[in-house]
Amino acid sequence: MKRERESANILSFRTNSSRPQFSTSVALTNNRRRDEKNAARLAMGKKMQMTCVKCENAYKKRSDESGAFACKPCSLKFSREYLVGIRKQKEVVMNVIAGGSNSNRFCVLANMSGDDTTTTGNSNSNTNNKKKKKKKKKNGNSTTANGETTTMALSDGECREILKELDEQVVFIDTASDSKEFKEFVESLREQKVIAYDCEGVKLSRTGKITLLQIAIPGKIYLIDLMKLGGEEVFVKGELRDILQSDQILKLAYDVRMDSDALFHQHNVLIKNVLDLQILDIGIRRAAGIACEYLPSLSKTVSRRLSRAEIAVCEDLKTRVKQMYTSIEDGNLWARRPLIDDARRYAALDAWVLMKLDSAMRPNGVTASHLFPGFDDSWRKRVKECSEKRLDEYREKEIPVEQGGNRTLEMINAPTF
Repeated sequence: MKRERESANILSFRTNSSRPQFSTSVALTNNRRRDEKNAARLAMGKKMQMTCVKCENAYKKRSDESGAFACKPCSLKFSREYLVGIRKQKEVVMNVIAGGSNSNRFCVLANMSGDDTTTTGNSNSNTNNKKKKKKKKKNGNSTTANGETTTMALSDGECREILKELDEQVVFIDTASDSKEFKEFVESLREQKVIAYDCEGVKLSRTGKITLLQIAIPGKIYLIDLMKLGGEEVFVKGELRDILQSDQILKLAYDVRMDSDALFHQHNVLIKNVLDLQILDIGIRRAAGIACEYLPSLSKTVSRRLSRAEIAVCEDLKTRVKQMYTSIEDGNLWARRPLIDDARRYAALDAWVLMKLDSAMRPNGVTASHLFPGFDDSWRKRVKECSEKRLDEYREKEIPVEQGGNRTLEMINAPTF
């Protein structure tokens, strides 16, 4: 009888807080409901969810200790000490359910009634450390005399070398097609077997104007100012359309769909002989037995294939240009002239990184099976066919797909090939 009363006291335990309290029986009921829901989600191949002990709503787990068993709205109503008490109540109940010994049960009760300064102190110190880290990240940026942001990546010697290489290789083309500079640019492209290209614009699509075209070859990155020169001058008089439509020159791109749609509807350029490096990355991973359900972003592929310094530079420039883009009210960063240095570097980087990815995934022009297990000739053929098929994916849609618009599952799901 005595043991039964002790168990009953444990199950009816409440903390000494003056705030409204949770019953352990409610917590147990919620836990059972949560487990049932999670079992159903796992059966459907979905991730588990946590359930708030107060409102029973599903919520995402947060890194701070205060949100261990409650959603954000509920956790704001109750103090940290109270939630620590709830966590300890759960430990007691689980001990009772598991049939733990009486000595263990009373040890837990003794701990619950004791001082909680250690737990709260650790969580407070963790929170403070996170705040300090955030402050360091914010304070890690300094401003130069030109008003440009210089981040921690620029303090690394290898990163500085990459940025120097970018600046040395960039050639800005804004002169007419009959100029010496433009003719040398076209002739250099005709001599290549592989080139990389990318487009920038304002809400880039068949209706969103292309303002800048980037083309990279070994040792050079050309930025063609389409907004100033116009499509007729560049693609017809400058004969750049013939190069992009050539079957003899392989064109590298990353997610070719948007650029293909814009070039075709705005400038009547029907790109041919394309290798989509996004599809190549998926093919390499699938050949190795890795499931790829969604399309990887360029930054994801870069993080898998390139060096630490190259990854740092890509992330650095991406962050800085994103900040500039959001700071401009109309969002027309790529329609402004002259281009600021960081925007010019970012544009050059988009084409430069495609050449780097090609070298990493296709050394000597071939994706070697000894470097990427399982990737044989059949996979190469499938990747190439899928790349060519993607050229028409957006071009044939009746409703244009805009850059930055609503993304459907069809747009983000990795294709089957």
